[in-house]
Amino acid sequence: MISVIVPCYNSTHMLNCLIEETRAVFAKIGVTEYEFVLVNDCSPNPESCERILKLGKENSDIKVIDLAKNTGQANAQLTALNYAEGDIIVNMDDDMQTHPKNIPVLLDKLKEGYDLVLGKYKKKKHSAFRNLLTKMDNIFEHIVMGKPKDLDFTSFWVTRKYIRDELINYTHPYAFMEGLFLRTAGKIANVEIEHFERSEGQSGYNLKKLIKLWSNFTNFTVFPLRIAGILGILFSFIGFISAFVVGIRKLMDPSMVAGYASIICFMMIFFGVVLLFMGVIGEYVGRIFMCINSAPQYVIKRTINVDRKGECSENGTETDDSGLNG
Repeated sequence: MISVIVPCYNSTHMLNCLIEETRAVFAKIGVTEYEFVLVNDCSPNPESCERILKLGKENSDIKVIDLAKNTGQANAQLTALNYAEGDIIVNMDDDMQTHPKNIPVLLDKLKEGYDLVLGKYKKKKHSAFRNLLTKMDNIFEHIVMGKPKDLDFTSFWVTRKYIRDELINYTHPYAFMEGLFLRTAGKIANVEIEHFERSEGQSGYNLKKLIKLWSNFTNFTVFPLRIAGILGILFSFIGFISAFVVGIRKLMDPSMVAGYASIICFMMIFFGVVLLFMGVIGEYVGRIFMCINSAPQYVIKRTINVDRKGECSENGTETDDSGLNG
């Protein structure tokens, strides 16, 4: 069975089109067993929420998880993975930019023995600024997290059940799918696909949300802390050498006037660096505290076609799951 998971936020009428197009693609390639897992990430638009709930009530193959609080795309994906029962899992966006017609291409690549296959867009239909941020993020992930240079992470991917089983073991609130994939999947591949224009609505990501999502990398690498240690050693070494040189010059020329201005400049530079890395360390400590404090990864308000994790309920049955997970 194939599970199609879709994080939803202010979903438009294109969600219905996404489901119908996906069903048509599955019928064309002979896939008869599949399910949809829709996660409403606390959409502020009531119409969007009603549309998703209606889909679950009218279709027994559509599971709906309605979250009580907005958690972000990565946490919504992990929520869906907790309830996906397929041997293969497909992740898609709810806006038809990741078009169902590309699913067979990803599935064919997965059959070659890969653990994870991600769509790689020939040309992204995003703004120039968004594309620039993506390129900068790719460079950063290569340097800090060891991501291969030729590998692109996108929101259109397929993976296998054993990868899903490991992904859902991560129960902390700061999810970062790239980090989770890099530490769980051994064989990862890209396959070129077409990226479509958004037909309705607009992206829910602004600069603030993108930075917040990007900052979750701190849960998956200690590289910034290592940089702090290296720079600390380097600056200390430079400081000792400078003090030695100044001392020798003072001995050779007792009349040399002390440079108060330069001292103040050095203090500003070094204290600035110290404060910067105190902030980095503080980010780690804060996230450690939040994880130890058992902050929930997601809060389920209600579900449709789901009784408990991984078990289906009667068709169209709505249940109240106002519990915490993670």
